[in-house]
Amino acid sequence: MKRILISTFVTVFMMGLTTAYAAVENVKVSGDVTVRGLWRESYSLGGIESQDTHNGSVFSAVRDEQRFFMSQVRLRTTADLTNNVSAEIELLNQRDVDPPAGGQQGGALAAGTVVFGAAPNAGAGDQFEVLLNKANITVKELYLQPLTVRVGRQEIQWGEGFVLGANQLQGPDPGNVISADEFSMAHSFDAIRLMYNEEAWWADAIGIKVQENAIDRSDDQTAFGLNIGHKWNKYSSEAEAYFLGSKDASLGAAASNAFGDTFVTTEKIYNFGLRGSLRPIERLKLSGENVVQFGKEGGSQAGAFCQFTYNGCRQQDIMAWAFDYRAEVTVTELPWATVFGAEYVFYSGEDLNEDGKSGAYRLNFRGKYHSAIREFMGQFYVPDAAVTAGYQNQHQVMFDAAFNPFNRKDLTFFTRWLMYWLDEIVVDGRGEYLGNELDIVMNYAYTEDLSLQLIGAWFFPGEYFKQSSQMTNAAGQTVGNGDETAQELVASLTLNF
Repeated sequence: MKRILISTFVTVFMMGLTTAYAAVENVKVSGDVTVRGLWRESYSLGGIESQDTHNGSVFSAVRDEQRFFMSQVRLRTTADLTNNVSAEIELLNQRDVDPPAGGQQGGALAAGTVVFGAAPNAGAGDQFEVLLNKANITVKELYLQPLTVRVGRQEIQWGEGFVLGANQLQGPDPGNVISADEFSMAHSFDAIRLMYNEEAWWADAIGIKVQENAIDRSDDQTAFGLNIGHKWNKYSSEAEAYFLGSKDASLGAAASNAFGDTFVTTEKIYNFGLRGSLRPIERLKLSGENVVQFGKEGGSQAGAFCQFTYNGCRQQDIMAWAFDYRAEVTVTELPWATVFGAEYVFYSGEDLNEDGKSGAYRLNFRGKYHSAIREFMGQFYVPDAAVTAGYQNQHQVMFDAAFNPFNRKDLTFFTRWLMYWLDEIVVDGRGEYLGNELDIVMNYAYTEDLSLQLIGAWFFPGEYFKQSSQMTNAAGQTVGNGDETAQELVASLTLNF
């Protein structure tokens, strides 16, 4: 935390030493409007209920179907000034047009806004709140030509976003007004960022205030890291190495759990990663990323949510890892040139016999997702039948294809078949095969500014959900097999201006 504050003050001081006058050269206003229609069924997989972890919407056995609309509007202003100074401000409104049958949104779950001491607004009023999604200052060539500094609320992504790409842990839906949190556009961080680019080398140092909490106590959530990379002309290759650390001191000074342990609850996670890609031949692209993760966690205070790990509420050491390997080949001999892909992703899990340590991989600030349903289980949606989240304890194999039907550049088609296995058995008497998923995406550019997207997704539960052993949920209810197919259809219309 002290390092982040010192870096911030040093950067502001350096900016203040610049005596040149910065005049506005160009101001640009832009934005986009997206309207989505969604239909979902059996997200509980036929169990008793499925809880939306961020906004409390419930998919129940009675109301296991949801049909609703949502809209998202972004308005941004960028100003380019002299002396390589620029600023960016982006406002965001996102809301459900009509709440789904399974739950209410807006002020029904979040306190209404108090205006000049008056009574809070009705729940529906919260749907129209405007978020400050971006607000940052950028200074290029700050004393060094390759150095760029950006301070303020901004989006940050390293590589393909496998570890750092979106701020979705602390509320992708800050106003609690949308049900489909995976479609959130609130991905930004409050951060200071130093970017160094010189010829084929780059370096990116960041300090992030994930959550401030009380300003007079050390109870914040912070992140910090460094990414260094290089590009080569041979094989169009690139490689980067990075470190990303995070500290969560928001859980309190100490806590006790059901096991009788008392411990400090601060969580510290450190990630070391390597990522690279190359084209050994023109039609073939190979890429991969490896992450080693370690640290310490104290679990959560009594009554607070614990991650789905068998020792999740106990003080323990973290030692986990993950990787993502992909191959793409372009085939031009077909009637329509097609890019075929195969990918294998692994997230380590936690063994039943672990005590005082955890091998379950943590989510970090991931911005890359491969599927429409399974990978959001345990992050945005929690099926009643206990199963680890889609970002840990899992082998994930997928095959996909992308092409332009009829060779039309305004029409693209993408389909992916995914298969999932558990790394560690989490419930005795249940198999390790989680199931399959089929995702189909079509994009149509009606004009340069107006586009239509259609998504169809089906998750087919495997033997893990179909076997007859019974489980009990947090409410003490006996859970059924939960082997119904989860389905989703999404139609999106987007206008950019």
